[in-house]
Amino acid sequence: MDRNKFCKTTCGLGISSCIGFGSFLNSSLFTDEKQIQDVTKSTPVVPADPRQISNVLRYVDSSVDESVKKQIFERLGFEHTTSVKYVSFINKYKNDIKSFFEMVNSNKDTYWEKIEYDPDSSAIKVTGRIVDKCACPYAQCENPAKSLCYYCCKNYQTQMFELLLGKKVNVRIDEAFLLGDKRCSTTIFVDGKLPL
Repeated sequence: MDRNKFCKTTCGLGISSCIGFGSFLNSSLFTDEKQIQDVTKSTPVVPADPRQISNVLRYVDSSVDESVKKQIFERLGFEHTTSVKYVSFINKYKNDIKSFFEMVNSNKDTYWEKIEYDPDSSAIKVTGRIVDKCACPYAQCENPAKSLCYYCCKNYQTQMFELLLGKKVNVRIDEAFLLGDKRCSTTIFVDGKLPL
């Protein structure tokens, strides 16, 4: 799909209109971020509706070619790692990877049951908790976009582990709730050894 056709399509759906992106960026979905508004206090902002965003993501997942779909969903995964709160969380473990592993393995992580490092293959195995739904707010609909798994979550974990470890990684999705499994588990192949 060419850029003009994509823009016209998404404009028609409301995703790239002032209300679409304005409400998305200024919504309660991002309450942890400092919000910047270029409008006066008397101008109301339409709140984001996650249902609309889920519908647009399903539309993209089912109607654009694979390379465009990959770019869009990978960007969504990347954006998850850009909040100040998230970066602060990762930064506190950057020089203490062992503590990150201990935090996950001590049952303090909401989504992961355990994390293990195999120094022989330089791979990290992340085992997710058994769940009854996907953790992604955009997957809380009928027939959610599978690209949320294939590209968004995969790139989110790529970005996360590269920030955490300061090394290039390659992420493999081993199990995923959206793909019919009971948990979401991944293997992270690390470029080089870890000090564990």
